[in-house]
Amino acid sequence: GLGTDRPKAMLKVRGRPILARLLEDLAHFGCRRSTVVRGYRAEAIDLAGPRYVDNPDFADTGEAWSLALAADDLEPGTLVAFGDIVLKRHIVQALLEEAGDGIAVAVDSTLARRPLADRVMCDRPDGDRFSFDPVHLVAVGDGVPAEGSHGVWIGLLHLGRDGAAWLRQALEHLRAADGLRAARLSDVLAQVLAAGHPVRVVYHRGGWVNVNDLPDLIDASGV
Repeated sequence: GLGTDRPKAMLKVRGRPILARLLEDLAHFGCRRSTVVRGYRAEAIDLAGPRYVDNPDFADTGEAWSLALAADDLEPGTLVAFGDIVLKRHIVQALLEEAGDGIAVAVDSTLARRPLADRVMCDRPDGDRFSFDPVHLVAVGDGVPAEGSHGVWIGLLHLGRDGAAWLRQALEHLRAADGLRAARLSDVLAQVLAAGHPVRVVYHRGGWVNVNDLPDLIDASGV
């Protein structure tokens, strides 16, 4: 752990809370409004601007339950992101350039063949040569063998006109099957695939970090 009682999203990197940085990055690309789902120590997440939705059951639920609480905000053109990642803006730019009417996800191919959470298998690995041919998701989550994985989904996705409906349908399917409370977002994506919908992969190489992997960058003043 990071040795702090502050919510991870409010830890500071170079003087700015991680969540504030993320919201600024999304606003840079034209995001006009944001919704933040709060769990642990919700009152400590108090940035001006976003609409807040609270998950009082955060201790007994997962990522998908939190997202479902804000399902009404999953409109065409929505970007969904974990609140505790720091990333370079070129990753968002690349995702938006490749996104269409469906769902597009950002995948770090430098983490291929590693036993990490949210690992993915795609219809082809990240190649060294430039290509206009789209890459699509085949599987995501713990069921993907580490040695056969093509990278890790970093927790950033774009929903197009159809993709927004697909994601909401996947959430409702998990709810009906009593699987929503414990589900991760990767489980929601797996359900989208199981329903027969394509998910486009946009590869990148590095340029991001999860709060759990950046203790050396956390400002002591923000802890």
